[in-house]
Amino acid sequence: MLTDSLCFYFPYHEDSGVPVLFYRLANFISKNNPGIKVYLIDYENGAMARNMAQFNNLKLISYKIGHNPSIPNNCILIMQSFIPYYWPKDLKISPNQKILFWNLHPLNFYPSLLPFPLLRELLKNNFWIYKLISNIYNPLFIQLRKYVNLLLENESLVFMDKTNLKSTSKYLFLNINNQKYLPVPVVKKQSVVISKKPFLVDGIINIGWIGRLCDFKSHILIYTINKLSEISCMFKNKKFVYHIVGEGPYLNYIKKSIKLSNNVSINYQGSIPHDKLDGFIEKNLDILTAMGTSALEGAKLGKPTILLDFIYKKVKKDYKYRMLYDTENFDLGHLIGESDYEPNNDTLFKIINDIIENYNHHSNMSFDYFKSNHSIEVISELLLEKVRNSKLTFSMIDPSVLKKGFILRAYNKIRKL
Repeated sequence: MLTDSLCFYFPYHEDSGVPVLFYRLANFISKNNPGIKVYLIDYENGAMARNMAQFNNLKLISYKIGHNPSIPNNCILIMQSFIPYYWPKDLKISPNQKILFWNLHPLNFYPSLLPFPLLRELLKNNFWIYKLISNIYNPLFIQLRKYVNLLLENESLVFMDKTNLKSTSKYLFLNINNQKYLPVPVVKKQSVVISKKPFLVDGIINIGWIGRLCDFKSHILIYTINKLSEISCMFKNKKFVYHIVGEGPYLNYIKKSIKLSNNVSINYQGSIPHDKLDGFIEKNLDILTAMGTSALEGAKLGKPTILLDFIYKKVKKDYKYRMLYDTENFDLGHLIGESDYEPNNDTLFKIINDIIENYNHHSNMSFDYFKSNHSIEVISELLLEKVRNSKLTFSMIDPSVLKKGFILRAYNKIRKL
């Protein structure tokens, strides 16, 4: 069955991971497949709307709060996966509407079981407590497992990596045997030239972070900067400038928590528009530290990229660092667990030192990983294949799973207090 039209749904104002992913794919597919109509459902000044290309087969469906967006007939809806009882109120679709869900965050299917922020953090960081509390919500978990199994059976749920799949399995107490991966892509320039010039002739190493400064990303960033400050004296005649690209609610917390040595300084760059990001990385960064699609932004330009994992609390043990090209099953960052620690390890020093000594090797390895696994040419074709195979229609979803039960309604009332 051929794909006549696609519709990406993610109304959002900020240039963040999902809208950037969706508009890049929409732009690429519409340009290279003139026979396919592509639609974006977004605010008129939303992230996707601002960045959509001008092609005859690419259209914006304007989203307004309180108004139901009209999805064209025979159009396959592509959405980020989410807990079904949080179905968008303003999105009313026909029973025959086909849908493909893309799991783009490890906690997309994580049900929030306790109403207060501190208690929710307690559950995220202590799985045994989560498992204990889940017994109160047993009917909910039965519903959610049935729902996810329905999506899987109809080839209508794909995971960006193994971390997302394992997290869904873990938090829903579900054994997912069908591993349906659809990695995330980024767009590279038409030609990428890996620099052969001498590295660090002035003794300054520019390291960068790209990403939102939010709860699950900020702790590992703080730990990495402090670790770099701790080991910086081990690098002879080298100074480090750490460029932080991104904004978010944890900015002040980061500023208060970092402890800089005399060999490390920080440049807070704020948010940089995606159309200017490549130029900034090429001109200002030697090494990138990041997670998610942000890690690919450096790799696609041949910047040696150190992959970071996420955590919702302070990193108190010795975290093991790894290069992006050493990751497995498309993992671009997972929840840090015991296997990610090793007492008194010197992985960050070894990695940075080896990058200094063998820069072009790590540059090429990072670029080759991106090209083989995350180029938009490869992923766009894979997405179209997944769309064609999807069999789920909206009518197949049990309406009861789209509604909150008594316990959840009570939970939300308490949460608003």
